[in-house]
Amino acid sequence: MWRHVYWDNYREEWNNSMESKLLQKLKYASQLTAQEKHIVDYILNNPEVVFDSTAHELAQQTYTSSSTIVRLCKKLGTKGYPDFQLKLALEYQQIPSALQTQDHAIAEQGNVLAAIDSVPYLYQQALDDTRRMLNAPVLLRIANWVKESGRIDIYGSDMNYYLAQQACAKWNELGISAIAHNSPNMHYLNTMNPNSLTLSFVISHTGENQSMIEAAKVLSNKQMKVIAVTGNNHSTLSRHCDETLLAYGYNEQLRLSKMSSMVSVLYIFDMLYMGSISDTY
Repeated sequence: MWRHVYWDNYREEWNNSMESKLLQKLKYASQLTAQEKHIVDYILNNPEVVFDSTAHELAQQTYTSSSTIVRLCKKLGTKGYPDFQLKLALEYQQIPSALQTQDHAIAEQGNVLAAIDSVPYLYQQALDDTRRMLNAPVLLRIANWVKESGRIDIYGSDMNYYLAQQACAKWNELGISAIAHNSPNMHYLNTMNPNSLTLSFVISHTGENQSMIEAAKVLSNKQMKVIAVTGNNHSTLSRHCDETLLAYGYNEQLRLSKMSSMVSVLYIFDMLYMGSISDTY
């Protein structure tokens, strides 16, 4: 009942503040206590439980306290728990029904008709999240490195290698030398001559792929510019690179997140590719 009473009052407010989406805030919230992180994980796994539970009931289910629930709601930019419920309900209704559960029933059922709405939603979420995480000065700096480079190397394994191939194919069409490497050849890396004009990208969704980390270490030790493309800004890979471009995080437990992470990485390389076009045409 409470959702319908205030629905019209919040609809306009919510539509005019798309960047304040609660689900995004929940996914990427920082400066949270251990209890608050536990509550966030519980809500992300069971968002519908919020709609039918009081703050006291949610506290019981998460083994926390009502005051902790309210404090978390305020940290997320709402006025309190009722306000949090309303705004989460408004956003949740916008999600295609096939994606409203974490296990994504669409993947199990192979429902191609549901995918008509779900796939564009997944793509848009990945693009929105990637855009939100972009650091404009870093992106501009890397775009300038691309323009100044004599060659671009992109390292990636498994599906990331195919993403690297697509990015290289576009740059090669512009006359920019670009090579994709599948699982770094350490002999090649260790014996290559350092070249300040070679710009290297290393793709790893977690930032903890050991072969990618080793490649970044060798390149960095040779004083060559290295950029990490990863979903984790605090990863081991990022620590061995000059800059990091954040991509949509890949979660192995969510099958469809692989699609989202691929879209995110392609978006990043396409932005850099677009920045190269003006200089070549």
